[in-house]
Amino acid sequence: MYEDILKENLGKVVSVKTTAGIELIATLLGYDEKNHTLTLNKPRLVVVAEENIAVVPYTFTSKSEMIFVLREQYISVDSALENSSNDYLKLVEEQ
Repeated sequence: MYEDILKENLGKVVSVKTTAGIELIATLLGYDEKNHTLTLNKPRLVVVAEENIAVVPYTFTSKSEMIFVLREQYISVDSALENSSNDYLKLVEEQ
């Protein structure tokens, strides 16, 4: 079941909720079929700024173009909402 969700979202913008309560938005480049480690491209943290939702760099002192998230580190992966996906893609394109 979980593998189906990952397969259908390969190459798409996804929202990942971590066990630490952090939400990431990124492009799902791949996953390990055996242990479900995620490979995410251009991850950004989703934050609430006043009454708006914004994204900030995953790290401030490096580029972090690609990261790996272990299965033990995330709770869920799902397609990002269309408007969030479009905003994210526009943002990473400009950077």
